[in-house]
Amino acid sequence: MKPIIDPSGLAVADDSLLCREILAGNERAFAELAGRYRKRLFGLGYSFFKNADDSEDFIQDVLVKVYLSLAQFRGESRFSTWLMRIAYNTGINSIRRTKEYTSLAEDFDIADPGESPEQEHLRSCAASAVREAVSELPERYRICVDMYFFYDMPYADIGEVTGLPVNTIKSHVFRAKKILRERLDEEGVAE
Repeated sequence: MKPIIDPSGLAVADDSLLCREILAGNERAFAELAGRYRKRLFGLGYSFFKNADDSEDFIQDVLVKVYLSLAQFRGESRFSTWLMRIAYNTGINSIRRTKEYTSLAEDFDIADPGESPEQEHLRSCAASAVREAVSELPERYRICVDMYFFYDMPYADIGEVTGLPVNTIKSHVFRAKKILRERLDEEGVAE
């Protein structure tokens, strides 16, 4: 799809301009905005539901909510933070109904193409131990750890998404790291 063009002929790079276009009835603008965040939404959906079909349904649910509530977006935060807040709440409400949350750490495994089979096995064992340890964290810690380490979200953005104070998020991440370090030390994995 060609990018939306503003009256000056420049490609639109600003979410707020796309939002104004959407509110004015421009369907292409919504398609472009959805395309910008599709991968991020899919990743969050996959961390909640652990399968592609439910993640696709999640994306649709989130995009419908965003479209229906776009007029209420006040611009007090970045659009991406507002969208992720809607996505996070949608995911949390869904997992509360099903009582399941799966961390992105479940799929976290970084391969080094130059490593020996022994090194690959050791790395794989360490990654499994980390996944297991993260899966045993309390849900409130797992969510903060996922957003901080796997989405590279700053504490302030995590706070806006989760509704938690920044100091609480810092505390959750700190405590989660401490728990993980202790568990991995017990397993002989931490260095």
